Amino acid sequence: MSAPNPLSESGAPGSQPNGVNVAGYLRTESGVGAAVRGYVRALRTLGVPLALCDISDLQTNRSHDRTLWSQNDTHHYRTNLVCADVELHYAIMAHLGEAFFLDHYNVGIWAWELPRFPEKWHDRFAFYDEIWVATSFIANALAPASPIPVVRVPPVLTVREPGSREAGRHRLGVSPDELVFLYIFDFHSHAERKNPAAVVEAFKAAFRSDDAARLLIKFVNADTDSAEVAALRDRADGARIELISGYWPSEQVRDLMAACDVYVSLHRSEGTGLTITDAMALGKPVIATGWSGNMDIMTVANSFPVQYELVEIAKSVGPYPAGQVWADPSVQHAAELMRAIYEDRAESEQRGQRARQDLQRDFGVRAVAELIERRLAAIGVRRHLDDFRTNAWTSHHSYLDLGSRLRAQIRDVLPRDATVLVVSKGDASLLDLNGPKGWHFPRTETGTYAGYYPADSADAIEQLERARANGATHLLFPNTAFWWLDSYPDFRAHLDSRYRCVAQNPDCLIYALESRAETPRSTSRRKQETAA
Repeated sequence: MSAPNPLSESGAPGSQPNGVNVAGYLRTESGVGAAVRGYVRALRTLGVPLALCDISDLQTNRSHDRTLWSQNDTHHYRTNLVCADVELHYAIMAHLGEAFFLDHYNVGIWAWELPRFPEKWHDRFAFYDEIWVATSFIANALAPASPIPVVRVPPVLTVREPGSREAGRHRLGVSPDELVFLYIFDFHSHAERKNPAAVVEAFKAAFRSDDAARLLIKFVNADTDSAEVAALRDRADGARIELISGYWPSEQVRDLMAACDVYVSLHRSEGTGLTITDAMALGKPVIATGWSGNMDIMTVANSFPVQYELVEIAKSVGPYPAGQVWADPSVQHAAELMRAIYEDRAESEQRGQRARQDLQRDFGVRAVAELIERRLAAIGVRRHLDDFRTNAWTSHHSYLDLGSRLRAQIRDVLPRDATVLVVSKGDASLLDLNGPKGWHFPRTETGTYAGYYPADSADAIEQLERARANGATHLLFPNTAFWWLDSYPDFRAHLDSRYRCVAQNPDCLIYALESRAETPRSTSRRKQETAA
C-alpha cells in the first residue's frame, strides 16, 4: 500500500486538507522560540500551507523577535504542531481551546535536559498522537515512558542572518589581536544547569592577565537569581572577563556571536544547545561539555568536547529533581582546550569549518525539510493504520501462496530440465518449481543466496551472465521483485534486447536466457559444453 499523503486527507468538520497549524513561541527570544522558527523555515521550504498561532505571551521571556511572526485565528488544517514547554501544556490547551486539539493529528515538539522524563508530566502524552524531539538525548529520555511515538526531527540549526564581526568587535572595544571567548545563557534556564561559573574558572586557569585573551559572558533575566549574579562577578574579578547583562536587539546579538573567536559552554546538560549550534553554524570553534543533546552535533572532528563525570543532583533545581544525574565538566580539561586553541589557531579553525559544513549538511533547511517530509508521509499512514495493517497482512498471506502460484504458472512454460534463476530474497520455498531446478539470484559461487542486491545494473548484468555461463537457462522475477525493473533500468534493457520474455502475468515475469541469435541446435550445444 502506498503511503497516504497526510496533507491530502479529509479531517475534522470545517478543516482544510492541505496544511499544518503551528502553535509556538513565534516571537520569543529563547531556545524554544528559535526552534519553532526553525521548523517553520523547513515547512515553508516544502511549500506546506501554514496557519501560525503565536503563544509567546504564555511564557516569561522577552518576545521581540519579528522574524516570521504572524497570527492566524483560523486554524483550519488537520495537523497540529505545538512547539512549546511541556510544563505549560494545560495553559496552552486553555489558551487554544479544546477544539484546536479534538479531531486533529497533534504533534508535540518537546525538549528535556535530563535522562529521565518527569513522571508528573506523563499525562500530557494523552493529548498528542506523537512527539517530535530535536536530539537523540531527548528521545532516549522520553521514549521509555511514552505510549505514543517519539521521533527525532531536529529544527533547522543553520544561521539565517550572520552578524557583522567588525561591528561586534567595535562595539565590544576589543583589539584585533585578542582571542575572544564567549558564553551566552539565560538565568530562566537555571545557572546551576548552565554552569557559567565553570567557564570563568576554566578561563582563569588558562590565561594570565597579560595574555591577549578575553572572556565575554552574556546573560539575560539576571533578576531571577541576583545572588548567583553577584557570585559570578566575584569569581570574574581581576581577570580579563566581562559580564554583560540584559537583552540586546537581535542584530547586536548576531554581531556578538560573529565577533567571538571561540564559543564555550560548560553546561551540565542540554536538550539541544542552540547557542552551541549557532556558533558551529558560523564556523566557530566550540568547547563544550561532551554530554547530552549537543553531542548529536559535536564530534572530535568538528569541535572540542570537554571531559566530564556524571554526578547525582543533590538538590532539586527548578524542574530538575534531586536524584537524577547530569554532567560535571572538567574545568582543568576545558582550560587545557582553551590554551591549546590560543596557541594553535590553525587546528581550531579547521574544526570550526568542519562544524559549519556538518551543520549545513545535516541540519540545514533542505536536510530538515526532507526529514519532515518523510515524517509527514508516515503520519499519513498512521491516520489509516488499521487499513495499512489489513493490507500488509493480506499481502503476507498472498506471499505465502506465491510458491504454489508460480508452480502453476510455469507448468506449461518451462521445460522440466530448465535451470531457473529466481530473484528470491533468499526464500528457499520459491526455488521449489516442481520439476525445473531453482537457483537463488543473486547467488554466491557455491550456490547460496548472496545476501545483498546488485550495486547497479552493470553488477546485475555481470552476475546474470556468469550464472548463464554456468548453466542457468531462465530468469524468473516473482512479483515481489518487480521493483528491479525500475531500479536497474540498464539491466532490464539488457534482458529485453538479448532474451525472450516467455511469461508475463501478475505473479511473475520470466525470461528465457537463450540469445535471440542462437538456434535450438546451438543452444543444445552450449548446454553440452557447459556440462562438459
